[in-house]
Amino acid sequence: MKLQQAKAKPNWKIHVYYLDACNCDWGCPCQFNAKPTHENCEGLSGIHIIDGNYDNNKIRVDGLNMAFIGSWPGPIHEGHGKASYYIDHRANDRQFDALSKIITGKAGSGGPFVLYASIIEEYSEPKRAHIRFEAKGIRSHMTVDNNKGEDIVADAWLEPIKNPVTGKIHRAVIELPAGVEANRMDQASTKKLLVNENRINFRYEGTYGSFSENVWKGP
Repeated sequence: MKLQQAKAKPNWKIHVYYLDACNCDWGCPCQFNAKPTHENCEGLSGIHIIDGNYDNNKIRVDGLNMAFIGSWPGPIHEGHGKASYYIDHRANDRQFDALSKIITGKAGSGGPFVLYASIIEEYSEPKRAHIRFEAKGIRSHMTVDNNKGEDIVADAWLEPIKNPVTGKIHRAVIELPAGVEANRMDQASTKKLLVNENRINFRYEGTYGSFSENVWKGP
């Protein structure tokens, strides 16, 4: 009797703009596996796919958006987090399935998704939502809503970091050659960071934000 071979995961590749924001101070200690500023960590990530494909280019996902919302009781590398995932309502069934596998880490390594999955113990399956992503570098803006602007689930708006003493704009970059999320992240502040859903709720301003352009692929 022949052993059944495990089915290989389809390959995938996405070129993205990535907006990241959380409750930590500017720079975010979590980027260096240090303790978060306020003991816990909660934030969101917005992803605009400039161009991308899944399963040997059989499924194109160009122009679609995704969002990840997470909350941890302590340092994120210690786990015990909970998360929610959202996929662009414009995605057809095949695109939705492909992006759901990617963002939950089930499609295999590439970008931050497998790492996220390893530190999450409670999550809801990906949902369709109206996701608006306005890519303007460190002035980018993203919203997630369930009813064409009438039911806001998340609202993240970046702005430049301003020197607290002089009021002048700081230009700051974090470079991590082996970074999981990105190798280079333009640093920002949150003009607004809001999440309002049944499982996770928070609101901040003046906290950590970043914007980057990345190419992630797997498995």
